[in-house]
Amino acid sequence: MELRPEDLGAHLARGLSPLYLIWGEEPLAMLEAEDAIRAAALKAGHERTVFTVQGKFDWSVIFGHADNFSLFAQKKLVEIRIPSGKPGIDGSAALSRYAGSLPADTVSIVSLPGLEWKQTKSKWFEALSAKAAVIQSREVPLEQMPAWIGRRLAANNQQASREALDFLASRLEGNLLAARQEIDKLSLLLPPGKLGLDDVQQAVTDVSRFEVADIQDAMLAGDAGRCARILHSLRQEGEAVPRLLWQIGATLRLLHKLKSAMKQGQPLAAAFKANRIWDKRQSLVQSALKRVSDARLADALSDAARIDRQAKGLEGGDPWDDMLRLCLNLR
Repeated sequence: MELRPEDLGAHLARGLSPLYLIWGEEPLAMLEAEDAIRAAALKAGHERTVFTVQGKFDWSVIFGHADNFSLFAQKKLVEIRIPSGKPGIDGSAALSRYAGSLPADTVSIVSLPGLEWKQTKSKWFEALSAKAAVIQSREVPLEQMPAWIGRRLAANNQQASREALDFLASRLEGNLLAARQEIDKLSLLLPPGKLGLDDVQQAVTDVSRFEVADIQDAMLAGDAGRCARILHSLRQEGEAVPRLLWQIGATLRLLHKLKSAMKQGQPLAAAFKANRIWDKRQSLVQSALKRVSDARLADALSDAARIDRQAKGLEGGDPWDDMLRLCLNLR
C-alpha cells in the first residue's frame, strides 16, 4: 500500500499497520514519518528495539529477538535501519523471510535511503512492499518550495504573502530540514496571521547549504543563478577547486559520452541505462543534451582543462571566475 507522507496522520488515526517501509532521498520526510509511527506505537504500549544494519550484520538476531521478546512483552516496535540500502545476500533472504512471516503483536519499520530503480525491483524490496505501508520520501522541487512552505506555515496558523514565500524558498534552496527550523522560528517570533516580506526578512537567517555535487544538477538545468550561488557559497566555505572541478568535468564528460552514443545510433534510453542515469535525473540530462551544442560542449571541456592548469599554478587567472563563466556558457 502506497502512503503519501501527508496522509500518514489520517492513516495512524485509523490504526497501525504491522509493517512500514520508509525510503527515499529526503531526510525530513523520513524523520517525520518515523517519528509519527513511533509515537503512535509507543502510545499504544509497544516496546521499542532498534537494529542498524552495518558491516557483517547478524540477521539472525532480529528473528531471535522477535521469538524471545514475545515471551516477555505483548506488543513490540522493531525498527530496522539499513543506511547503505544494500542488505547483501543474507540480508535479502532475511528481509524476504521477515516480510513473509511478520511477528505477532509487532509493528516493524524498515528504513532505507534513496534507491536506484533496479534495487526497487529486487525480490527483498518487492516482498517488503507487498506487505507494508510504503512511504517514499521525495525531494521537493525548487519550484514547489513556496507552496510547501505555505502549507507548513498554515499548520501554525500563519499565512505568508507570495513575495515572502518566494523569498524563503530562494534562501532555503530545497533544504527541508532548514526550512522546518525557519518555519518553527517564525511561529515563535511572529504572531498568527498574515506575514509580510519585511516581517519574514527580519526573522530569518541565511541557512542555504550546498554540497559539491549540487553543481552538477544546476549545470544540467542551465540555472545560472543557482550555479553562481553554489560557487559563491563553496568558495566562502573554503572548498578546494580540484574537488569541485571534478564534478564539473564529470558532467561535461557525461554529456559528451551521451552525444557520441546517440551519433552512433544508440537510443537515448539505452545510453541512459548504460551510464546508470535513472529516472530522477533523466529529464535534467535530456534538457542539457538539447540545449548544449557540440561546439559549446567542446569549448567547455577545453575551459575545464585550462581551469585545471590554473588550480595547479601552471596558468594564470582565477579558477573560480572561470568556473562560473563555464557554467554560464552552458545556459
